[in-house]
Amino acid sequence: MSEIAISLKNVAKYYKLYGEPKDRLKEALHPFKKKYHKPFYVLKGLNLEIGKGDVLGVVGRNGCGKSTLLKLIAGVLQPSEGTLTVNGKVTALLELGAGFNPEFTGIDNIQFYAKVLGISDQEFEEKLPLIIAFADLGDFLYQPVKTYSSGMKSRLGFSVAVYVDPEILILDEVLAVGDALFKRKCYAKMEEFFKAGKTIIYVSHDANSVNQLCNRAVLIHEGEIIMDGEPKKVTQYYEKILFSKSDDIKSILAELPILVSEEKAVVEVSYKEKVIDEQYNKTEPNDSAYLIEYLRPKDFVKIQNYDVDIHSPKVITPEGTEVNALVLGENYIYTFRVIFKEAFRGVSFGSQVKSIRGQIISLASLQEAGDTIDQIMPGEYLVKWSFSCMLLPGDYFFDSSTTGYVLDDEREVLCRIKDLYMIRVIKPKNLPYQGLVSLNQKIKVERVPAMVRNV
Repeated sequence: MSEIAISLKNVAKYYKLYGEPKDRLKEALHPFKKKYHKPFYVLKGLNLEIGKGDVLGVVGRNGCGKSTLLKLIAGVLQPSEGTLTVNGKVTALLELGAGFNPEFTGIDNIQFYAKVLGISDQEFEEKLPLIIAFADLGDFLYQPVKTYSSGMKSRLGFSVAVYVDPEILILDEVLAVGDALFKRKCYAKMEEFFKAGKTIIYVSHDANSVNQLCNRAVLIHEGEIIMDGEPKKVTQYYEKILFSKSDDIKSILAELPILVSEEKAVVEVSYKEKVIDEQYNKTEPNDSAYLIEYLRPKDFVKIQNYDVDIHSPKVITPEGTEVNALVLGENYIYTFRVIFKEAFRGVSFGSQVKSIRGQIISLASLQEAGDTIDQIMPGEYLVKWSFSCMLLPGDYFFDSSTTGYVLDDEREVLCRIKDLYMIRVIKPKNLPYQGLVSLNQKIKVERVPAMVRNV
């Protein structure tokens, strides 16, 4: 167990539901322990091991049991069944600012919170300047917390929690609040924890942040873990459940890869790829338009709520040549076809480009541009997205989707396919950039004239 931070074996949590208030008393006083309640299971039969240093994302629809799971691990609740073992000091941010006294000032609440978390006076004195600097609340730190906005409370709660040096950090939707600068500080602090080998459990509805931050994810549905694996794949099925009609969820669950813990994003690439790279290094960028054979994802995730289908994705040059090996700085067109078997109103088409880990790099849609199609009739339509390739060398995926109005005021996903098409941006010689995208930046150094001192 030395390498296991948290272990759950057949863990369940239920609450007793009574038909009438008096049934509670009747059950407590009954000589033969007759039960007058019905158990309502929030979590059931959870088996999960989280290794030390894991960054685990937890996703699922509202009410699936995510927060209850975190409260069990944090010790706020006790399991009704099963065995839960936690090895290490736990700090939980289940609700930022929860437990703060609204009548106390920010600085008073910091001191109180530190005492609750078991920080010694000497350690508190050492960490207080860091906490104050991270929270960056200025004079508000000496005002009652009841005058704080939710964002200010989040600053205070996160600042205290991350500076107590926990071995296990539990975060429940805490990065969804605060301004952009504070969010960046939170991400940077979490990155420090990753490098230090801390164990982190992160609950979020934002699939992009789970893909970006976590090395593993679990999907919870109706109190059970139904998928455990690589974050990108888990969040794909989470979004499929989230955006699909309720009637289709049973069929979605039937197709899930059951608890696959070592899934990788696998692609097929032929030997021709090496020849292409060598050839590109010997040619001018304008001469390079290549189609790498078998460069495609082995699987994709499809959300199809209505009789609408997306097919035939491809990237072409402005001259119409199909390519999937792209060159930095060149112009291309991503196309796909959509078949409608019935008419829809207010139809939008969209596409997004993601990294191999599932991080969204760019998204475009008619809806965002305020240019939806008022009425679309049955038939086949060709969608074209023109773009300039500013992506740096690596593998990327395109998603494609269409939405429309089904009821009077409700827009729904008609069809969406995630990881529909894959491209590879190939590396030219002497590329001075690193990362995901190029800003076409230049580095220039100039000597600054020495200052002339006036006497």
